Parts: sequence; C-alpha cells; structure tokens
Amino acid sequence: MPDRSQAPSAGPTLLVVDDDDQIRRLIAIALAPLKPRLLLEADNGVAAQRHLRHTPVDVVITDVVMPEMDGHELMRWAQEHSPGPLWIVLSGLDTFDAAVEALQLGAFDFLVKPLRVGRLRVAVRNALDQIRLRRDRERLYHELEQRNAQLSRQVTQLTHLCRILEDQSERIREDLARAEVIQRALLPQQPPRLDGWNVETLYRPGRHVGGDLYDIVLLDDRHLGLILADAAGHGVAAAMLSVLLKHRLRLRDPATGAPLEPAEVLRHANRALREDDPAPGAFITAVYVLLDRVTGRARLAAAGHPPTVWIHRGEGRLLDRTGPALGLTADAHYDQQEVTLDHRDRLLLYTDGLLDGGPSAPTHDELIEALTRPDGNRVELLRAFHEAATRDASHDPDDVTLILLERAEGVSRFDDTSPAERRAEVPPAPEPLRILQGESAGRGFVSIGGTGSWMRCQVLYEAVEALAARHAEVVIDLDGCDYLDSTCLGTLYELVAAHDGAIRLQRVPARLRELFEELSMDAVLDRIRPDPLPPPEAMEPVERSPEDPAEQARRLLAAHEILASLSDDNREQFQHVVNTLREDLRALGRGL
Repeated sequence: MPDRSQAPSAGPTLLVVDDDDQIRRLIAIALAPLKPRLLLEADNGVAAQRHLRHTPVDVVITDVVMPEMDGHELMRWAQEHSPGPLWIVLSGLDTFDAAVEALQLGAFDFLVKPLRVGRLRVAVRNALDQIRLRRDRERLYHELEQRNAQLSRQVTQLTHLCRILEDQSERIREDLARAEVIQRALLPQQPPRLDGWNVETLYRPGRHVGGDLYDIVLLDDRHLGLILADAAGHGVAAAMLSVLLKHRLRLRDPATGAPLEPAEVLRHANRALREDDPAPGAFITAVYVLLDRVTGRARLAAAGHPPTVWIHRGEGRLLDRTGPALGLTADAHYDQQEVTLDHRDRLLLYTDGLLDGGPSAPTHDELIEALTRPDGNRVELLRAFHEAATRDASHDPDDVTLILLERAEGVSRFDDTSPAERRAEVPPAPEPLRILQGESAGRGFVSIGGTGSWMRCQVLYEAVEALAARHAEVVIDLDGCDYLDSTCLGTLYELVAAHDGAIRLQRVPARLRELFEELSMDAVLDRIRPDPLPPPEAMEPVERSPEDPAEQARRLLAAHEILASLSDDNREQFQHVVNTLREDLRALGRGL
C-alpha cells in the first residue's frame, strides 16, 4: 500500500477515471489551476487500481458506469486496498440510485453530468480542504497530548483550526447547489398517463434546498395517490426531514398490494417518524389524496397541512386538516374526508409558502376565484400563484409547491425547474470539429464539418489566421457543419471582423444562419457568398496544436466578450459567462 504519512510537497495528486477521453481532457483543463503534483488518468477501474496500488492519491474523480470495472466496484476494492483518497463521483440524473450507492460507499461528493467546470473545481478544492483539515486536526491533537504545559501554543493552533472551519462556510453555498440536484432526483420525473384526468405541478424551493416534497403515484389500474409534504424550517435540515418521510411512506398494503386509506398512510408515517427519533421540534405537515379515477371518489387526510381547495361544479370549498402534523406525538389520530370529483372539478394542494409570502400573496378567496375560471391555462395559473406569493416578500423566500388535479382530458406536466435554471443547464460535450484546409487559385480554403465545440476553436482560429497571412481571400465552407457552440460563433465573428472583407463564408446551413441572426452577427451574415466556390481537390486535416489551458481559456473569453458586445440580449445572455471566464483566467494565471 502506498505511504500516505506525508502530504505531497508540490501539490495534490489527483486521479481521473472515465472511459470518455474528452471528459478526462476537460477535467484536466479544469483542474490545472490547482497545480496538481500529479494528474493521473485511467479509462476504467482496472487501470485505476494500478495507480492506487503504487501512488499515494489525494482525490479520485470517477465515473459510475465504465467497462471492465465500474465506479462502484472500484470504490469497494479501494475500501480495503487504498482507503486514503477522497472520492468525487460523476453520474447522470437518470442514475440517482447508482449515485446514492456511491455516497453510501463513502464518496465525498457527487456531481451530475453534463459536467460543469466551475462546480468540479469547487468540489476538488473542498476535498483538498477536507484533507488539509483532517491532517491539521490530527497534528493538533498530537501536539496537545504532548505539550499540555504550552498553553499559548495550544491557543494558537486551536485558533488556526477554527479559522479553517470558518473558511469552509463560504463554500457551503456551492455544496447546497449540488444537494439541490440530489433532492430534485427524489421528485417524480414523468407524469403518469391519466385518461380522463390531468395533473399540473409547480415546485420552487426557497433556496438551493427546501423542505417541500411531492409525489404522484399510479397505485393500480384505477387508483392514483397524491402526496404533498412540507418539513418545518428551511435548508438542509428541512430537506433531510422530507427525504426521511419519502423513505417512510407506505401507500400499499404489504400483504395484498391494495392501496391503503389516507388516514392509515399518515398514521404509519407518523409512527415511523417518531421511531426515527427526529430532533426536538422537527415535524412535517402533509396531505395525502387517494383517487379512484373511475368513479371520481377522492379520500383525503391532512396532517396539520393547509386546507385543500376543492372546486365542485363552479363553486369552491376548503377541505381542512384531519389530524396533527407528523412527528409531534406517537399516538396521533387521523380522520379522512371523502368527496366526488365531477367533470371539470379540481383539487388544489399547496404548501404554506403560497399564502405566507409577501403582501401580494393570494388569499383562499382569490385562489377559489381563479380556479373557477374554466378557460384558465393551468401552467400560467400555477405560475401566477407563485409569482404573487413571492412578489414583494420582505423575508427569506419560503418553499412553494402546488399540485392541481382536474377531472378532464389534458396533458399532465411537472414544472420542477425555473426557465433560468433550464437555460443554465450545460449540454453534453459535442464531438470535435473536423477541419480541413487547402489553397487554390490564390485563395485559402477551410472546410468545417461535424459539431463544433470550444475545444477546437483555437485550432480553427490559428488555421484561418495562417491562411489569411498568405492570401488576400480565405473561404470558410460550412456545408458539412451541424452545429457551432457560442465559442465557435464568437471566433468566426472575430475572424471576419478583423480582416475587413478578406474572409468569406459559403454553403451555410439554415440552422447556422438562424444562429447568426439570433445573435446579431450581421457582419458574418454580410460575408456569406451567394455563389459558392468549389474547394481545392487536395484538402488536408488541420494539425492539432498543443493544448494550452491558458490559451484555450483566453479563446473562450475573447469569443464570449465579442458576442456580449453585439446586442443587449447577447449581453444579458453571455455576461455571466464572461465574468466567470475572467475569474477562471485570473486563477489560471496565478496557478501557472
């Protein structure tokens, strides 16, 4: 087993395990500012074992799904043979169970794919800080045992330890963002098919993580279960309490598989929570509805939860709680109510963040009035409720979750992310550009094929600049190009604008034209040739230039600065990218 008694003097040793070489390359670029002593790579668990047997590794970044030996097998092996490193696990949202297993095996952190460079860097820094903190703590305890008489030295070192712990608090915000991804994976992913019915949901945590939880479950061929819960408090503690409830819910009879009555569901959940001995004062409000989709009969039990709104034949009624909140007393009793939903009847379930927001938060009467409008768009209706609840709020925002059930044909939808969050999602890394170059009749030619990503933009830039230095005109042929990302688009604009008409484009696909127009790239649109020229017969692949993290970072920044300068819409879309890249480039400069 490698000797781990001393920390590396020249920086950490990191091991990246992923069967995708592009992912490994992206991670290597992302971690360059951390000045690793060694950055080892392996394309599967077997190859990683060889490194771990012979080299002291501080942090392992590993994928879950890999050939020959996957991430879980590698972690189980390492528990016995290489217990020293901290583990950061990469996984997709659709492999939540695999991620949970990795965390149970001792993973320090969990990142979702597609990978975000900033979050990866923060995760590794947190792991290295944890390693340093552990070593500092061990050294401190040893010195305290040996030097009890040296009170002043004890105080100095304890103060140093406290300062390290205080520094961790600033990074907790980033950890909470990752915790949100895990919590969202507990929510239902796709609405069930509900002939004759539809259900609309809206889920908005007040901050990164919250105490609200909901689920919609087809229990058999005619029964549908709807559960909505709200844990007391905010943040991680409330989120963990709601996760505990999720795992304690029992909706079917274990012996027969038949749906349990709502009152029995809440009674069992309450007993289970009390047996788990939650912290003093911890409780959860919840409402559970068992719906017979054939008859429209709905039985409902509510544990300290806000009243459910029932719209019946154009009139509204409130269905109040039928027992205390879950987790308060072990012997709590729960009744249930029963209603029948006719055609166009509705049930609205919600958490208290809807009514307890700012001055504009809706009242029960306003909810009923809005829900009785038969022609109201359900998506816009729930979003309007949320907007009213959070408008002008003077305190920290509360979690808001709504479930609207209607007896009518329609498309069911789950709205668990805001439009801003969806725009911020990073797509999977595309395949590299295929770039060919040639010369004919005094012109330079560059042909671009495939899908363009930032990783080859510096190569493209250098190839066009080299041809422009030798020829009065350079033609860029885009006939085989499927897509260009924002870095490629900004690089194209920079090349066209810098050479005052010497660079022309031809055979531009319609999709790329639309991108040029959307991003106000008028100078590029003006340089498209109406009469395409045939490329030279001899076209050679552009040689890949050596990968320089600083050069790639500068190319990313220059391209996005140019796009941000073209219009107000572009500035709003790309300014946060520009700011992040500037910070990354400064960090990279400090690390070189």
